Amino acid sequence: MTGLVCPLSSEASVSVHSIPYQTYRDFAENKGLFKPGAENIPLYDKNGSIVTTLNKAPMIDFSSTDTNGIGTLVAPQYIVSVKHNVGYKQVKFGYSDDTTYNLVERNNHEWDFHRPRLNKIVTEIVPLDMTSAGIENGTYQNTERFPVFYRVGTGTQYVKDESGKLTQLAGGYSYKTGGIVNPPYTSSWRFFTITTDTPLSTYGTPGDSGSPLFGWDAQQNKWVVVGVLNSYAGLSGKTNYYTVIPVGDVVETMKLNADAPIHSQKNEGDIHWTYDDKTGVGALTQGAASWSMHGNQGATWPASLNSGKDLIFQGGGSVVLENTVDQGAGTLTFDDDYIIKPLDSQTWKGGGIIVNGDHTVDWQVNGVQGDNLHKLGTGTLKVNGTGINPGGLNVGEGTVVLAQRPDIDGNVQAFNNVSIVSGRPTVVLSDDKQVNPDNIKWGYRGGKLDINGNSLTFHQLNGADDGAILTNRGKQASVNLDFNKADATTAVANIWHGHFTGNVDVKNTVTPGTQNDFVMDGGMNTQGSFTQQNGRLFVQGHPVIHAVSTQAVADKLKALGDNSVLTQPVSFTQSDWETRQFSMKQLDLYNADFSLARNASLNTNINADHSTVTLGSENLFIDLNDGNGVKTTPSFGQSQATNDADQSRFTGRVQLKNGSTLNINEHFSGGIDSADSSVTVASSDAVLSQFSRFSHSPLSLADGAKLTATSGLVSDSEVTAGTGSTLSLLTGAYSAERWRLDGQGTTLNVGAGSVITGNIKADDAASLNVGTAEDARENLFTAYGGNLSAPLAGAVMTNTLWQADGQSVVKSLDLKGSQVRFGNTGAAGSLTVDTLTASNSQFIMNTDGKTADTVTVKQSLTGKNNALVVVPSVASVSKETSPVALVTAPKATAADVFTLKTVTQRAGVHTFTPQMGIVESGNSKQWRLEGFDVQQDNAAVQASKAIMNTGFKNFLTEMNNLNYRMGDLRNTHGETGAWARVFSGTGSADAGYSDSWTHLQAGADRKHAFDGGDLFTGVTATFTHSNSHGDGWSGQTKSTGIGLYASAMFDSGLYVDAIGKYVRHDNHYSASETGMPEQDYRSHSWYLGAETGWRFSLPGETFIQPQTELVYGSVSGTRFDWQSAGSDIRMQRKQENPLIGRTGVESGKTFRGKDWELTALAGVHYQYDLFKPAETVVHDFAGETHIKNGKDSRVNFSLGVNARIKENTRISLNIERSAFGHYDIDKAINANIRYSF
Repeated sequence: MTGLVCPLSSEASVSVHSIPYQTYRDFAENKGLFKPGAENIPLYDKNGSIVTTLNKAPMIDFSSTDTNGIGTLVAPQYIVSVKHNVGYKQVKFGYSDDTTYNLVERNNHEWDFHRPRLNKIVTEIVPLDMTSAGIENGTYQNTERFPVFYRVGTGTQYVKDESGKLTQLAGGYSYKTGGIVNPPYTSSWRFFTITTDTPLSTYGTPGDSGSPLFGWDAQQNKWVVVGVLNSYAGLSGKTNYYTVIPVGDVVETMKLNADAPIHSQKNEGDIHWTYDDKTGVGALTQGAASWSMHGNQGATWPASLNSGKDLIFQGGGSVVLENTVDQGAGTLTFDDDYIIKPLDSQTWKGGGIIVNGDHTVDWQVNGVQGDNLHKLGTGTLKVNGTGINPGGLNVGEGTVVLAQRPDIDGNVQAFNNVSIVSGRPTVVLSDDKQVNPDNIKWGYRGGKLDINGNSLTFHQLNGADDGAILTNRGKQASVNLDFNKADATTAVANIWHGHFTGNVDVKNTVTPGTQNDFVMDGGMNTQGSFTQQNGRLFVQGHPVIHAVSTQAVADKLKALGDNSVLTQPVSFTQSDWETRQFSMKQLDLYNADFSLARNASLNTNINADHSTVTLGSENLFIDLNDGNGVKTTPSFGQSQATNDADQSRFTGRVQLKNGSTLNINEHFSGGIDSADSSVTVASSDAVLSQFSRFSHSPLSLADGAKLTATSGLVSDSEVTAGTGSTLSLLTGAYSAERWRLDGQGTTLNVGAGSVITGNIKADDAASLNVGTAEDARENLFTAYGGNLSAPLAGAVMTNTLWQADGQSVVKSLDLKGSQVRFGNTGAAGSLTVDTLTASNSQFIMNTDGKTADTVTVKQSLTGKNNALVVVPSVASVSKETSPVALVTAPKATAADVFTLKTVTQRAGVHTFTPQMGIVESGNSKQWRLEGFDVQQDNAAVQASKAIMNTGFKNFLTEMNNLNYRMGDLRNTHGETGAWARVFSGTGSADAGYSDSWTHLQAGADRKHAFDGGDLFTGVTATFTHSNSHGDGWSGQTKSTGIGLYASAMFDSGLYVDAIGKYVRHDNHYSASETGMPEQDYRSHSWYLGAETGWRFSLPGETFIQPQTELVYGSVSGTRFDWQSAGSDIRMQRKQENPLIGRTGVESGKTFRGKDWELTALAGVHYQYDLFKPAETVVHDFAGETHIKNGKDSRVNFSLGVNARIKENTRISLNIERSAFGHYDIDKAINANIRYSF
């Protein structure tokens, strides 16, 4: 590291005039820039220029020095200082309201040094290690090991100007200053240093005696206490003299104050502790083993306390107090698990308890009123006594579990008061009765209070700084805050410098109508909620605390030209603030006022009911007693964050209702749900990153604000953007009653891929950019639906689909790859612009033949590759059309700004193509509609023919499956039985028609014998699922049928079959080619069929069977109505009665085995229509079109087998196809099973 170099005149408790005096003050108290652990700290002169940097070591923690700078803690119960200072008898560490420690023995040394013992172990701070370098000559002149020395003290305060004149500011012990000590020019057991002209140099004066000298030990990488100041060379001198700490003597003193360790045996019975309070001597006995101990002797308090010796317990076990013990300053240290319990009601007091490692001590002994039990060590102390413990607790390390048990009367109190200090300990409550919550104090640097699933009510929160943590690591619990006063006219303000963490709900209920403010400037990270009912709640950052001087000192320095000194620890105007983090599941506000102020980051969901929410408020509180203990002095005022890093930040969601208001003034990211409320955005960085809803809730952007929405927004109210503000709507769906751009320089950006609806109004020069998001991807279109009323504004639309429903006005419009479509709402729409630039864009206009949507350009129309698309009504095409102006522009406009392509549209079975022209007249040029060219659309005709023929095709499919059952009977000579069949196939026709079907049949029949033959009668049920499609159409039919049949088979070979059947069809079809939407409809058909033939038996169980069939039936009519391109379309086919014949021949041969029988079959048939099918009639804007359906015929081929697999069970399989027809079966498979009774 580089050295500290700068030739400035400097000395302090004599302080340098060129360095701001506040720097010395902050340095000595670890405030301002000089927080423990800070590195590379710049030092500034009074002009704000950096004169050097503290870069040889991290900033030291001066907390080991007492508040008067006299002594320094080097062990939990021992300080070091000089023996000539005989006046001080007490020391205090931390804040002014923390514990006062009494010296019980000064332990003077032969040198000017002493190592006093204190009455209690110190809990507020951590002792600083003593130097281990020794006292050899030149040891501390080794700058590689000790590159830098610091000191701090409270000597008489002077400041020296550049001429060397000294001005006294204050007497000794007034306040601390500190600085850099030059390396010694000689060192052994004494350390001599000369103060030279280096920045932040320090020179000890009267009152600094005993103040510490600290050195950075680079070998051990830590700060150590090197010595104590014992003298100086007078005010005119420059030499300070320090006594190097005789470490060995300090250690020896601590050993002399300890009794022999107790090595107990865990399983050898209780350890019995007896004590004689008259002699101050006691004994601990376990079996044959015994250990003596010493307690308080005499009444010369506090000196008598020194007779108490420390005890160390090792080995574990149970200790029974048979007498009350006053151990004086003696401490108990546990290196193992122990139970300490009274014989009945004995008590203990002493210097404190240390539980080392991860051990647990079950402490069942009550304390004494007015005495606090001090606890250190990383282990756990479980306080498990009985009844009321009148003593207090002061814990600085490890864990203390409060598990006091009730006495026979149900009374319970673990401690009268609890002090949590140093930032290291945790106090755990086993229930809500262990201690009065109002008697819990978080002192210097605090620690954790774990309420452990127990709900508590606090009337005051005694947290001195942000080290105070109230947490819950148990089941969900509540902390109820009740700061209300009996006098409702008394204004109440409470500041909580600490943190809420864990699984806890915090509730602050304020009496209605009272002024009651609660301020959090520490932090919060809970899985629960915070509820504020009535009153005001402030969440804010924390001003950096600075050292404080009296007004008299400030006035003296001001007279010397130094205005740096502060008379209060914090202020509204200071620039240095600490940012604090707040996170909770939700923040519930009822009739409350909530402010999120500077340097605070809040992550939550806010639910506001008749409340005011300000995110980014200048209103906040400071604590005029900040950094000086638990007592707070709240002061209300304003502080504005001028730097972006100091502004508040909110992430989450805000829900408003019942007349609530939300003001967003600084960083915001999240969503809003607002009902019957209002939202105002004044922030330059507000992002609606979640979908947001506004019901009867106006949304307003203040002048200069910037609001970006990225996930959609819907509002039934007006959205207003003030002068110079920017509203960006990116990637989502957005709608509002109206988007209003007020004032000059207002901008509305609509990102690529967004959909926005609602009229846009701008009365001043505003900017509208649609489809311009930074992350816009190619071909990602933006959609806008609404009218634009912006006569002084400019608009740019890129890849945008604009649906304009009325009259729009804009000063300038630039279209790039966009479409302007006027809604066909009955009245003609219009777009009026001064300047229009368009490229690769479309204008879709409606016309009724007399009027049309229009575009009027007053000054300039430029661009390329643009098309005009005209959407006519039926009337405009079906009658003579007079010329209608579509676009009117200045006469000088280039004719090729629009490409007059013949954009053909289809409606029904016709197409119509606009006939347009360009006409110049006067000072204008017009693009006009002259008429239409109407043509029949053959593809639509074919699609209409095919889709209306599906009923007849379904009739044909069902007919082809009518008499398979009778054929089975002839082939099997069966008996009475039941059967089932599955039949699946595909077919095709011209114009791209194809279909597929699956047909299920099931039935039963009975055999009736008569003279000369057999008669079979039966019933059948069917289900058919068919799909069909063609060019530009598709659909499906589900058919359900039931039928009766009879078959007479004569011994001569003659047979006659008859069948009747009814089928219901559920249809779902659509035809995009004609613009027909999806149609769901029901139709019906019935069938009457008769077949006759003669089976001629041939040798070898072979037969040939000529046959003929006639089927007559009915197919219900179908009609569809819809609209396409503004035209009413009707497509109809009337009911028809088909008559279909079939003639053919079938042959077969039977093969037999021992247990089986199989018949092979083959057939060929000619099927033909005897009646011409009904025609299809389409009515569209061109009139009626009749589509004929001619007769059809085909030749069917089939192969099959019929097998008996069991005595009563037969199966069959047939395949079939047809040829030579307009419609043919491509393939069909028929599988059947029959069981005979």
